[in-house]
Amino acid sequence: MRLSVSSLLLMAGSCLAQGDLAALLASQDDLSTLLELVSLVDGLAETLSAASNITIVAPTNQAFANVPRDIPEGQAIELRNDSVAIGALLANHVFQGVYPSSVITDTPTFAQTLLDDSYITAIQPFSNFAGGAYNGLVKNGDDVCILSGEQTISTVTQADIKLGDGITIHKIDTVLSFGAPFQLFTFRAGYRAMNAALETAQLNFAFGETGADVPGLNISDYTIFVPTDEAFESIGSVLESADLETLQSVLRYHIIPNNVIFSPSLGNVTVASLQGPDLTFTVLPDGSAWVNNARIIFPNTILYNGIAHVIDRLVTSCHDISKLANPPAASWLPETLTALPSSPPPQPLTGSLSLEHLPCRACLSRVSLSSMIS
Repeated sequence: MRLSVSSLLLMAGSCLAQGDLAALLASQDDLSTLLELVSLVDGLAETLSAASNITIVAPTNQAFANVPRDIPEGQAIELRNDSVAIGALLANHVFQGVYPSSVITDTPTFAQTLLDDSYITAIQPFSNFAGGAYNGLVKNGDDVCILSGEQTISTVTQADIKLGDGITIHKIDTVLSFGAPFQLFTFRAGYRAMNAALETAQLNFAFGETGADVPGLNISDYTIFVPTDEAFESIGSVLESADLETLQSVLRYHIIPNNVIFSPSLGNVTVASLQGPDLTFTVLPDGSAWVNNARIIFPNTILYNGIAHVIDRLVTSCHDISKLANPPAASWLPETLTALPSSPPPQPLTGSLSLEHLPCRACLSRVSLSSMIS
């Protein structure tokens, strides 16, 4: 069997009769497409039926019909000929753990799914998280929603269908999306200066790519902070005068390796960066969240193998510096910054509140970048 689902379900406690999941899906007219796809993956229905402590989010027929056919998942759904892609798609809809609607609140819960790094095709990297890709569950008003890659939001249309004691099923109106590789996300979202900075710095990062021939430092299960293009532009002259080693150090300061941190976990804590020095997280009474001097304005973008938080300025470690007046843009920044999408509005975050460590809002105005990572 191609799937590694069985290895992830060793926690199963109670076994149900084989075919129970298929029988349940067959009893729901709007889940016939899901039933057909499950039947294409050998042993999947039986494996899931024998499991406990899982939550299945089940796309309706219309949800599957709405998947674009020009992407690998859509092609697999349309042609029914790629069991790896279909298996990956279905595994991404099975949470490890039981999440009835009653435990889902307006503070997002991010949980791992059965989608692991065994699902690989030549076209699509599906996930490279250790232990399974992440998706989120959150209450939005009266609705229960599922958050997934590509900023996809799926709404639960029917909740809490029970299969035995250990399986909960929620119907959803939109198929969950895979997380994009980091540099594809930044390109699509318009954060091109970050890509340009990584290329200029010659960091040679492989963000969780697979294969023996992958060059450079392979980072997976990471948290990365992505400054907006406007943030890079505002200190263009500083970056222009920085040497290669300093630029590399500054960018490493925006990465936390081997530690996946979502916004609900932010508070008054410190975490080591890839560069070495600690990053300090602060959540203020107004709900705003900061990493050192930078405000998180768009949190929790689920990537192929990490989590990205968009920030309004480069992260620094300095605390008492004066501003530069209108610095020119660095020559390697994209020339079309003014045509790119504007920064998203700040998103309130929840967490423990304290004024003990107020962020320094002037830290980007430094002639030398070396102090940013000291």
